[in-house]
Amino acid sequence: MYYSSSSLLALVAAVATVNAHSAIIKAVGDGKGASQGFLVDQQLARNCTTISPCQQDSVIIRDQEITQNIVNQCGRTEIAGNIDVGAETENELAAGRMAQVSAGGVMKVTLHQVNADGAGPYECDLDMTNNAGPANNVALKVTNNVPGANGLSQNKEQQFTINVQMPKDMNCIGASTGDICTVRCRNNALAGPFGGCFAVQQTDGKGRTDSSAAGKPPLNTLSSP
Repeated sequence: MYYSSSSLLALVAAVATVNAHSAIIKAVGDGKGASQGFLVDQQLARNCTTISPCQQDSVIIRDQEITQNIVNQCGRTEIAGNIDVGAETENELAAGRMAQVSAGGVMKVTLHQVNADGAGPYECDLDMTNNAGPANNVALKVTNNVPGANGLSQNKEQQFTINVQMPKDMNCIGASTGDICTVRCRNNALAGPFGGCFAVQQTDGKGRTDSSAAGKPPLNTLSSP
């Protein structure tokens, strides 16, 4: 979709005074189960654009904050702060909220756009260790992207489902089960980027073959305050 310069300037002016974001509310693969974005609250209202309650589980993921070790690779919410990837992954496993996917499989990821700067396009990448940080993340192919330009559009209170393809050489080795990857998706909105992360369980990989402490992937932890 094409947006004129005047339209984009109007949207930039609007988001300067209105906070607006997005949330990953569901992700399904080519196997059983479904994931959701870390710290997403399924009971939260999705029919408004206000900070409270409709933006409370929106995630902001800034490279600068990651580099400065302020947050992990999955960013933060304004309410809960840093997203602890390892802890949230175990929470999702315990709750039975885990999409299963095979190497090369396509995931359908549903994002809720709260307001203007939750728009597309979105980019996604994959951490096969689940929680080692973004340095070795693999870029993923995204099709049927969320409409928008530079993370902005006139859409609000809408859901969009993007297709995210897993690598053919994928081998998830993370979490307590030794077969979990983390998918991270975000737009490039100036006030953001906004998006989120979710965990997936691979059904056809070798997984983590070394169960000793030395064989476990490193954890991305924050510096002590």
